[in-house]
Amino acid sequence: MPTNQPSMSFQFLRNLTEKFSWIDKRTGIRTTGFNPPKSATDIKRVPYHIKYVTAAGRVEEGNCITLKVNTRLKQRTVRFVADEKAKDPNIKGSGAIRVVRDYLVIEVDGIRILTH
Repeated sequence: MPTNQPSMSFQFLRNLTEKFSWIDKRTGIRTTGFNPPKSATDIKRVPYHIKYVTAAGRVEEGNCITLKVNTRLKQRTVRFVADEKAKDPNIKGSGAIRVVRDYLVIEVDGIRILTH
């Protein structure tokens, strides 16, 4: 009997949440990708909007960046940051650091995730 395969994989979730942005030394253009070259300058993490269920069962959401990933346990450490597209530039991100389990993520940047 065949098993049900998830529609989105854990690797797809990693591709959405672990992006970098840097200035390319050769062209001087800001580039987004996964592995910045050693010659790149001004390397930053790309923030994303996440909606997930906490271990206590509450649904939380916000803009964050990934700090650390544990692929064996399928969880990531994230820091909540301010929304760059917010109308009020004085609003700062909470800066809270949380551990998010990959199988409890509901959506990332408006893309529904099914990893269980």
